[in-house]
Amino acid sequence: MRPLVHRLDALLLALLFALLSSLTASALGSIVTSGTLVNVTIDDTYGDELFGTQFLYAPADVWNVGQSCAACTAHPNPALVHNGTWHDGTTQAGSDQLTTATVRFEGVAVYVFCIVTRSSTSPDGNSDMTFSIDGQEVGRFVQPPDGDTTYDYNVPVYVNTSLPPGPHQLVILNGQPNGNKSLILLDYVVYT
Repeated sequence: MRPLVHRLDALLLALLFALLSSLTASALGSIVTSGTLVNVTIDDTYGDELFGTQFLYAPADVWNVGQSCAACTAHPNPALVHNGTWHDGTTQAGSDQLTTATVRFEGVAVYVFCIVTRSSTSPDGNSDMTFSIDGQEVGRFVQPPDGDTTYDYNVPVYVNTSLPPGPHQLVILNGQPNGNKSLILLDYVVYT
């Protein structure tokens, strides 16, 4: 009887991970419990809702608190953004000084959500983000502008549901060395 129970436990765990992978951003934004798995949100401004862990933005003078930035060219609707906050960072064309956002968490999955636009000018909606976990490059999000000036909210720019259990460090790198201008409008991260 015990081998059948173990197979059922494994099947239930596989179904849970499949369900988590298919949830919408708004569903992931809520804390969801199932057994011992919990989704926790790390807001760009307020940090980890359980532990208070904050993002480290570098270089600090290149990042802006988006909702209060008069000099920023990107102006999404704060009512459509998680907690009404986002961080705006731009890596200039041809620069070797790239913007990064780093945060630590403990879990088995991570989801990065941004606001994106495809605008060609003011703001330049070119997005080129690289994601590293624990010092290893694990993904990239590239979206060139096409002239559409609307904003898309709660966009999952990176999803990883197969992390080994334990502490991790996520680094979001905006732009490429000596590459095109790249805009990041970081909203929040969810980890399981």
